[in-house]
Amino acid sequence: MLQHLVDYLRLSGVNDFVFCVGYKAEMIREFLAAEYPDASRYRVVDSGDATMTDRLVDARAMVSGRALVCYGDTLANVSVSELVQAHAASGAEATLTTYPLQVPFGIVDTDAAGRIERFREKPVLPYWINIGFLVLEPRVLAGLRRGSDMPEFLEGLAGSGRLHAFRHQGSHLTVNTEKERAQAEKQLVQMFTVP
Repeated sequence: MLQHLVDYLRLSGVNDFVFCVGYKAEMIREFLAAEYPDASRYRVVDSGDATMTDRLVDARAMVSGRALVCYGDTLANVSVSELVQAHAASGAEATLTTYPLQVPFGIVDTDAAGRIERFREKPVLPYWINIGFLVLEPRVLAGLRRGSDMPEFLEGLAGSGRLHAFRHQGSHLTVNTEKERAQAEKQLVQMFTVP
């Protein structure tokens, strides 16, 4: 997962990385040293058992300007250049990439009497989910508070009108289970192949 994400971001023009780690930090550090030996461009901050926002607080000293924050369990073919352009055009202090919500189950529509009218197999609903790929201006990073969590942080930005959405319509995979990992491996070739 990490290698796919880093390689995709490198192809998208991202050159400097700060990895916010905790669980299996040493394994990640060893992997990065083997695959990406330029330690000045691939830095690791080990926060131990911490919230996502605490990890960002620990890493912000290594970030000199605007930051792109990506979740480590998510792969998507987000156009980083389009995301950054949309962020700049909106005047937002933070821009979050969103994706249409597809239900993993079939939906059964019924009438008031309970008669089945139709089936909809794994439909896309009129809602958008957070898939990471979050652009943050330095002032937002500086305002992060230790002890908060990501939902609280994002809700605070949204409540103050400083958070915008970038709607991604391409491919997206979130991997939280072994089954999702196996499924993702099958989809990766299609996802990152240029037509």
